[in-house]
Parts: sequence; C-alpha cells; structure tokens
Amino acid sequence: MGNLFPPCDKRLTAAIRNAGKAAVIAHRNPDGDALYSSLAMREVLSSLGKETYLLNEGPFLRDDIKYLESEFASQIEDSLIDDDLLVIILDCSTPDRPGKPFEKLMNQKRIVIDHHSSGVPFVDEGFGYIVPESPSTTLLVDKVREELGVPLTEKMADYLYRGFATDTGFYHFLSSSQAPESLRRAASFAEMGVSPYEVYDEMHDGRKLSDIKNAAAIIMASHAELDGKVIFAYQSPEIKEARLSDSVYATLLEAENVMAVIFIKDKGDALEIGFRSKNKADIDVGRIASSLGGGGHKKAAGATITGYTKEEAEALLLRIMEREISSATPV
Repeated sequence: MGNLFPPCDKRLTAAIRNAGKAAVIAHRNPDGDALYSSLAMREVLSSLGKETYLLNEGPFLRDDIKYLESEFASQIEDSLIDDDLLVIILDCSTPDRPGKPFEKLMNQKRIVIDHHSSGVPFVDEGFGYIVPESPSTTLLVDKVREELGVPLTEKMADYLYRGFATDTGFYHFLSSSQAPESLRRAASFAEMGVSPYEVYDEMHDGRKLSDIKNAAAIIMASHAELDGKVIFAYQSPEIKEARLSDSVYATLLEAENVMAVIFIKDKGDALEIGFRSKNKADIDVGRIASSLGGGGHKKAAGATITGYTKEEAEALLLRIMEREISSATPV
C-alpha cells in the first residue's frame, strides 16, 4: 500500500506471537483513537488465541465514547502479572500518558504503537512501531495486523475505521501526503461492511441542546489576535462537557485569515491548552505543546500548565505564537 506504513520490526511481531497474554493500555482521558485502537488490538490478539486485558485510567467524559467504559478496567489483577504477560501501549508518546494502569507494569516486557511526533522513546529498540506520519494509531494497528497475518474481520474494520475517522475529524485533518494510503485502508474497512455515513451520524447525533449552546457561547466569547491569525477560546470550570472542542475548533478554524486556534479549558487547578493549526499554515503546534510539557501532532496538540491565570496563559501563548507566525507560511 505504499510507504506511509513501513514494515514493523520482526522483534515486535515476535513479541506478540510469543506472549501468552497481553495487557493493552492507551492514554488516560482517552479519545476515540485511543479506545478503538485498543479494541481493535484485542480482536487481533484474540484471533491469535491470546488472553487480553483492556486497561484505561479514564475518565470517559465524552458522550460518544462513554458507552465503551465497561470494556476497560482501571487496573490489572496482581495474579495476572508474570513473565508471560506482554504490555502493549497504544497512542502514547511518553511513559506518563498511560497513567495509573501502567505504574505496576513498568517492569514488564512491552511494545509501543504510536503516531505522535513529539515525546520520548520508552521502549527497547525494535519493540516500538512509531510512525508520526500516520493519521491515527488505528491505522498502525491495522498494519501490525497485516504483519501478523491476521485476516481483517468486520468487527476489526469497524473499530479501525472509527479511530481513523475521529482522529482525522472525519478526514478534515488528513493531509495530501497521508490521504492516498490512508483512504485505501479506509476503503478496505468499508468493503468489510463499515458504513461511513452511519458511523458519522451515530457519533454526532443525540447531543444535548445545552451542550450545543455552551459551544456557541464559547465561540461567541472567543477573540482574535495578531490580525486574526490566532483565535483564543476559553471554557470555564463550570462547563464540564468535553465534546465541545470539536465544534469550537471546526467553527473557528473557518475564520478569515486564521492560522491557529488555541482553546484554553480551565480545570480549576490547571489549564488544559489545546492547539489546532490550519493545514496550509507552517505552524507546528506539536512542537509548541512539547515546549509546555505536552505533545501531539504538527496540526493538533495539547498541554496542561499550572500556576497561570487565564490572562497570564494567554499572554504567554500570544508571545509564543507571535514568534511562530513571524516565520510561518501565510494561509
């Protein structure tokens, strides 16, 4: 299918084949790619006869993923931890991202499958399949499935498609270099019976009117800086709904002249900063987030900072963005 998804190291696939059982962990505060890549990996492992345990710290805040919470445990039983257990970490670029479930598994043999451009390796050489060019971790799980010789099933295809679709904003964040090979994989999922139309409706319908109004209020209160090139949005601690980000980013990125949107969520004891940049803007928000202790992708990233008021955080971020935009390619 081309070069976007290179072959896995044989040591990684051998580790999977040789394991008697596996604990699969994705990042805390999960999104669709984290959860659906975990579920798809469980299907792959089950087809190989592996006993599999899905772990995630949560919280499962988003309405569109909350129904999956019962599939995951917050910890693994001590009796299951032995030399036969392989830990498979998905969608995590740093060892803190898996959270509490990983704390007592840190000494186990592990592999990492991830697509983030920032972070630090925390796996032995040959046991990581890390491809920042991939638009989702689920597509990397699909490549690992191929390398293992596991046939694609309808259930796998459904999970794989959902993670890919949600992490690309249903293709909105899919670059021209990623699109050909990624969409060919998506086509193989559709050939197994996945309906993109039905998946989109299922994930977007049924929102509370109050949540839509909250998103609208955040958008109305947003403000533009640097001649409209950067837009700041703010979510107060009183607004708990986590799915607002999709609407806020999608709407504000359509504004004239905008190059990046910064969404500040006040968590009370910390500020959660989300970044999105336009595809045509030469701004690597993953690098910016990494400088603040976070991480992510070139066009979508996040970080959490403490010790700042909203106003202080905006001033800091504005200085950073001013430096970035001075050398960026205009939209």
